[in-house]
Amino acid sequence: MQLIKQLSGPGAASVGVLGLAISGTVWNFYGVQFGLSGTVASLLALSLGLFLLRPLPLEQETATEASSLTEESTTTDMAVADASSDVAKPASVLTTAEAIALELAAEAEQRPAALLVNYAPEHLLAGKNLPSRKRQPGPSLQRYRTMTNELFKS
Repeated sequence: MQLIKQLSGPGAASVGVLGLAISGTVWNFYGVQFGLSGTVASLLALSLGLFLLRPLPLEQETATEASSLTEESTTTDMAVADASSDVAKPASVLTTAEAIALELAAEAEQRPAALLVNYAPEHLLAGKNLPSRKRQPGPSLQRYRTMTNELFKS
């Protein structure tokens, strides 16, 4: 029964959309009588589908949300207590994350500094060695020239 409830909304919406597409085609080829009734039926199916697709508030979710809020408040109280007890821990006890962070920091200090210099900056200037001669018109311009000459003869 739950599966039928879940599939009825998308199914009705799909029937409505496809019905609108088909009724438009029917309207064009068979006239207003058939097309109008198909359009109305499709709009009803689409509105039913949209109605069934609306989100429903669940009573179980509200109960679990209330219990999770109380659990979160107790865990935050425990986290505050743990944070204060972390100060009292001896320095020799490290968590895995702290040990990894210390290793990464040591590796970063041992690496040489990166040099941000190009290998050949004089050869990387764009357009430095390109020829810059003046462009000349080609043979494709001849038709345009003859047309403009004919226009301005008079």
